[in-house]
Amino acid sequence: MTFGAKSATILMPSPRETFLARLIRWRLLLVVNILVIAFVGVALSREIVRSRAIGAEIAVLQTQADSLTATNIDLSELKTALQTESYIEREARLKLGLKKPGETVVVIQDETNQQTEAAISDPNDPLGYVLEDEGTDVVVANPQKWWYYFFDKQAFNALAEYD
Repeated sequence: MTFGAKSATILMPSPRETFLARLIRWRLLLVVNILVIAFVGVALSREIVRSRAIGAEIAVLQTQADSLTATNIDLSELKTALQTESYIEREARLKLGLKKPGETVVVIQDETNQQTEAAISDPNDPLGYVLEDEGTDVVVANPQKWWYYFFDKQAFNALAEYD
């Protein structure tokens, strides 16, 4: 029995292809796999960047929330302090002149306060804009004189009396 050339090639083991030859043969599958890996990599990197941005925004908002909480606590303490009976009585005494029966109110004024009140009470210079140097010479800035001339005739006339 003789084997034909055809049958001899079928029975003989074929030489194995190298890894590179098999890769080239499956190049379509390789290209598709590379594209899928690239797509997944890009999507993953976008999600990582987005996750970090959200984390940073959460940190900023948390800091802001902590600041607002501290402000809220301060305001609550201030509200509590303002609602106490002693604070209300103190403010009524200072601002409204409250006095209890049998108490005497004494007002102590500074000397500088009295001097400014005396200067303001001058009938010729009700606003206290006339500056006096040493002696009786009256010094008023020129723009101030013009202001009086156009907008405050009474003060301008008072200045004319000094001249």
